[in-house]
Amino acid sequence: MKASTLDVIMFVIQLLSLIALVIYVVKTAEMAEGTRQSARAMDRSVAEMVEDRDHQIAPYVVVYFDHQTDSPIFDLVIKNTGRTAARDVEIVFDPPLQSSLKNYDINNLAFLHRVIPTLPPDYEIRASVDVIENALEFENLPKQYRVSVSYTGGIKATRREAGYLLDLNIFQGILETHTRSLTDLSHAVEKISDKLDELSKTIRENTKPF
Repeated sequence: MKASTLDVIMFVIQLLSLIALVIYVVKTAEMAEGTRQSARAMDRSVAEMVEDRDHQIAPYVVVYFDHQTDSPIFDLVIKNTGRTAARDVEIVFDPPLQSSLKNYDINNLAFLHRVIPTLPPDYEIRASVDVIENALEFENLPKQYRVSVSYTGGIKATRREAGYLLDLNIFQGILETHTRSLTDLSHAVEKISDKLDELSKTIRENTKPF
């Protein structure tokens, strides 16, 4: 075999080997990219599962004003409506919570200034705030409060935050629309008792012995 023919054959073999190597490298790169995409998809899937699970069992602390129909005083309620305990709960009012009640310093409420260590699921802290009529009529009292709440709990280790706008104006007209309440019934019973006492006294005074 001539040297030139051998050289051509060797060149063709080397060229085919190079082509095969390029194809191998390309395919390997494609496989690696596919593996990376699969890994990223798996990471996203795991993250979504963790997020979904966290939403299912996470604590959820709400803050609101509650006005019972049988009382002129409205309450502040802090409640964990989630499925696990909320820890290190901090609550900040802006402006600071105020009350018109005499001999009642609302700043003495510890949870307004201190961290609540644990708030179990479906557990609430309730405290009286003010007479609803005073809160609505006194010009020096705020009608709206912005409340910031932060706490930990659930799967995630990060601190959770929530904000609420508490507006006392929603209670406008409530007292006028209550036709009857337990307080009204109690007053009515007291009046009946007083009338019976007066009637009994009148009968005794007007009854002469035989």
